[in-house]
Amino acid sequence: MNNFKAYFLENIRWLAVILFIALVMTATMLLNKIPFYEIGYGMLLCGFVAVVALLVGYGRHRESFRLLEQMQENIVAAPGEMKAPEYMYERQYQACISLVMQEKDRLQKEMTNRQQELSEYYSMWVHQIKTPIAALKLLIDEEMQEEMSACLDADDMEKNDMRVTNVRQKQNELFRIEQYVDMALQYTRLGAQTNDFVFERVLLDEVVKPSIHKYARLFIQKQLRLTYVPQDITAVTDKKWLGFVVDQLLSNAVKYTREGGITIEVFTSIQQQTENNYEVQTKEEHRHWYEQKSDTGEDANKVHIVHIIIEDTGIGIRADDLPRVCEMGYTGYNGHADKYSTGIGLYLCKAILDKLGHQFVITSEQGRGTRMEILVLE
Repeated sequence: MNNFKAYFLENIRWLAVILFIALVMTATMLLNKIPFYEIGYGMLLCGFVAVVALLVGYGRHRESFRLLEQMQENIVAAPGEMKAPEYMYERQYQACISLVMQEKDRLQKEMTNRQQELSEYYSMWVHQIKTPIAALKLLIDEEMQEEMSACLDADDMEKNDMRVTNVRQKQNELFRIEQYVDMALQYTRLGAQTNDFVFERVLLDEVVKPSIHKYARLFIQKQLRLTYVPQDITAVTDKKWLGFVVDQLLSNAVKYTREGGITIEVFTSIQQQTENNYEVQTKEEHRHWYEQKSDTGEDANKVHIVHIIIEDTGIGIRADDLPRVCEMGYTGYNGHADKYSTGIGLYLCKAILDKLGHQFVITSEQGRGTRMEILVLE
């Protein structure tokens, strides 16, 4: 109805001209004493022709308008998909649109090539920078061994302890550089058009233990307690990408925990769908349930979930910041207090887990710690 109203208003001037001509012709024929019924018959016939022409024109108008609406929803449509022009101004408009689309395609290809070049450059830079980092790490480790040996023979223990502390600070800063380099590499790979995801059944203990070993020195330096009981639990995931996520979550836990400890839990649960809700059963005997389940009977309504939980006793996250901690570059209150916070770690974790098809849940209370949970549904 709105389209017909718009079409009528667009053509009201021509209708007014036709009506004026009809009135002039009627007055002329009346002055020439032509019978009124003959004039009325002619006007009725002209009116019928005008109505038919109006409806046919509206049908073509509606079809053109529909095609334009489709192009508006999908702006990448080619100009060749537009309706053939009827008037000269339509032809000019389509020529302008064609030029705009060609320029858009050119700019898009140029931008795509530029992004690919940047991605390749950053990947190359990350791989190249790892060589001096590895060399520097060996030099610092040698320096630490020398300082530790000197401490055993030296009389000035305070001075030598200071030297050892300085070397440890160098190790920590170098470790932080390695983290940032890995984040840059994963960020570049995550945004690439192709990825190297390899889904397989992974023993989660082989994912968690390397992360614990990686941050063992920080646990010792900060005197934090670590609680983890190895479990013989497997899940279908990508080992490398999930390992990166666990690294980031453990890094955050260590960074924002000053005292107390960190607990890592890996367990399974069965989630059974009933008519009104889900019944959750967390039992040790269900660990390998998914390997033996059938697709019929009661098992068809059951969902196997693998839980990976990293919980700390750190400073926690403010309630206002909690909904936004996975946004790109968002640091929140804790980030403003910590000059090393980048706001990228949790963003990468959420993006990677979304691509892996896993769920990510964060619960926290300021001053009482944070609980980060990965849910792998099978």
